[in-house]
Amino acid sequence: MNARLASFAIALIVIAASGAHAGGLPAAATSGPAEIEQLLAQVPDGANWQDLAPDLQASFRSRAASLLEQDRQSWGLAGLQRKQEMLLTEPTPAMTENIDRVLSVTFAPELPDGFAMARDVESTELKRLLVRVYLAITDDRGFMLYNHPDFMGWDGMPVRELQLLDHEHVKAIATWLRLTEDGLRALPDDKLSALDKVLRDKSYFTTRAGKHFDRPAVGINGSMNFSNLYALPSEKRPFTNDAELLDAYSASMFAAFREVNVGTLDAFMYDYESEFNQPLLECQGMSSALAANIIKLGNLYRSRVQALPEKSLRCTILSSTGRDAHWDAFTASQITNADGSNSMRTYAERFRAIAAQRLLATQSLGHSMLERFFPDGSPELTTEQRKRVADRLTQEKRPAKLKDSLLAALDEATGGASASKKVNDAFDLQPKVGGNYSDGETVREADKTQIFAMWNKIRAFIKREYSGYRVDISALVPAQPIIVTKGQNQYTLGGQVTLSLGTEWNLASLSSTMMHEIKHAIDQNSHAAVEGAAWEGAATSIERQVWPIFIEEAMAEQGALLPAARLKTEIDNVRFTATTDATLKIFLRESCLNDEPDTIAYAENIVREYGYDDEETLHLRSRRAHRSWQYLEYDYGLAMYTDVLDYLQQDLGVKPRVDAYLLQACALPSAKKEKATIERLKACIRDRKS
Repeated sequence: MNARLASFAIALIVIAASGAHAGGLPAAATSGPAEIEQLLAQVPDGANWQDLAPDLQASFRSRAASLLEQDRQSWGLAGLQRKQEMLLTEPTPAMTENIDRVLSVTFAPELPDGFAMARDVESTELKRLLVRVYLAITDDRGFMLYNHPDFMGWDGMPVRELQLLDHEHVKAIATWLRLTEDGLRALPDDKLSALDKVLRDKSYFTTRAGKHFDRPAVGINGSMNFSNLYALPSEKRPFTNDAELLDAYSASMFAAFREVNVGTLDAFMYDYESEFNQPLLECQGMSSALAANIIKLGNLYRSRVQALPEKSLRCTILSSTGRDAHWDAFTASQITNADGSNSMRTYAERFRAIAAQRLLATQSLGHSMLERFFPDGSPELTTEQRKRVADRLTQEKRPAKLKDSLLAALDEATGGASASKKVNDAFDLQPKVGGNYSDGETVREADKTQIFAMWNKIRAFIKREYSGYRVDISALVPAQPIIVTKGQNQYTLGGQVTLSLGTEWNLASLSSTMMHEIKHAIDQNSHAAVEGAAWEGAATSIERQVWPIFIEEAMAEQGALLPAARLKTEIDNVRFTATTDATLKIFLRESCLNDEPDTIAYAENIVREYGYDDEETLHLRSRRAHRSWQYLEYDYGLAMYTDVLDYLQQDLGVKPRVDAYLLQACALPSAKKEKATIERLKACIRDRKS
């Protein structure tokens, strides 16, 4: 063994002795491989944490404490420092290769031809700080495996450990990123090359996004996202056996949360119901026994969280400092607001104008439907009657009520119900899927047939519209979505789309969501450098920009139903605007006195102003609005991404249509507003193969 290898071996021994580990669970936690199953065997089905005997609770706590301690040793500040020293002083070829591989994606918009630390970074101190950025990125192991399966763990080896849900872990990474940012800001400009400055400035987005919080947010942690990793090939899973997966669930059950109140605890259930769902778990390839054990742990986790001391807290009022921290972290995650010049309040002002524009768009579709059903010379509606109905649509300021207003106005204008029946029939005859599933019921064949047929139409549309460019994005669309009968969450993980049919959907509206999720599937299956607004903002832009073109074709032979499908989908999409408005106002709320509504009622009242009055809908919108800043990713991201699309379209002219799918097909998913992007896009369009 040469001196270099000997030194590396000693370093590994030191890390092992201190509790840090490159992969797998610590020996202390796996000395009895069946122990977690033995504990779970003592837990009755459906039991809450509070139902367990004190000695059984103590056994769960003890086992979790062992694993959490090992994780905190490995990914706490001391463990991170040891990793950093190894990466800087004794890197293996695999480590060096992985650093370049990971940072090539981070810096892809700045260095589209790839990144190499030795070639691209001149400053020794910047190299050290970029290694710290690399460690923070590789800590997010689930994200890596879902989106970049070629990434290795921090040590250049396959990932063999799950990122546990743990407040101490979150706090350590936040401190690590704050210190990293301090180091980046201390670098003098005159000691950096032009490229060094670009890489330093881009790194601020990573540090800002993760430096602010010492605990995870309860409202978005009802799902630990462990179960979806089971669907990966066994050699890619970050655990080697079922016991390790169960141990990760069990240890994560003891996390502490921030901003806990009645609203965020209710929002917790939104994702909880998606992950802790036996049919879905079995869809990931789990045995029924493993899925049942995860459900048991889910019940223990849920009942612990719902019993937190703040469970009855009516609201959380953020200080201006706390609000600024949220906005800084959020906009950094969107790769925007580098100079901190805008605030949540300034965006809320912009959003009011966006909401007003969307109201006009919904009204316009109502007018269009009126014109299609009752054109000039219609025997069912005179010109004067049609004008009265049109005026009523213009006066309706609650976009979710536009259908109801249209029907009522027709009745009032005509003095009868025949005209409104013609319109209402077009809504009632819309193809529908989902809803009214009983526990344990399998997906109905009628639902499968309709969903798969629409899915195939979307795939064919994408193939026709975007084939021949540099990336065959149609080949990245899954052959079929996963369909589950429980829950209301449509999502994509590991390149697989899951559609939940817990509530009834108009098939046309669901097809808009399908196109959104297909964008994410292409993101993940391409393993491209997708960042910021190019995630949710781009996917939402597909619904606004591309779906209307698709659905006009898909329903071309259903002329009597198409106008209603367009209007109903636009009305369904009011949920984005209403929930974003509620999200912003929850963050900006300044008082919550006893005579004021609690945070759930507060959110529901905001959503009600958009025309929603169904209690189930109001409840779901409140849940979504209390999931931290998640809904801002759609609307703020859409605004940022649309700015880029408009910039590119203006240079190219009317054709071709610049949209998120085209940019993916041209290997430009995170396109920027700059001339270099325009030139690459033009070259891609010019070189398209017929």
